[in-house]
Amino acid sequence: MKRMSSDPAMRDATFEHNRRLMDMAQLRYEGKREGLAEGIEKGIEQGIERGIEQGIERGIEQGIEQGIEKQRLETAKEMLRNHCNDQLIQLCTKITASQLEQLKRQECSEPAQAMTKLQFQSADH
Repeated sequence: MKRMSSDPAMRDATFEHNRRLMDMAQLRYEGKREGLAEGIEKGIEQGIERGIEQGIERGIEQGIEQGIEKQRLETAKEMLRNHCNDQLIQLCTKITASQLEQLKRQECSEPAQAMTKLQFQSADH
């Protein structure tokens, strides 16, 4: 060992070898860090894209469900206006008894509100 350390050429070669090993280790470390950062970034982008797609799908599904429910209620209202019996309304629209009762209350209050508005309008003229 003493001989290698006293030989300047051997010392320089050892130093150069160690420097290259350190450089390679540094490059591997930086490469891993960059690769990890890139992987995380791509993962986040893919996650966001999937989340948006799922959100759109859920929104469409909810919109369709709400539209169907609204149409059921509108059909039930029309059937009430045409004096259909409760069983027929529930059978045709698939609404619950409580929903039907709520619609009946709304239908009863709406004509009264409409009459009150008409009375106020005619009084103004």
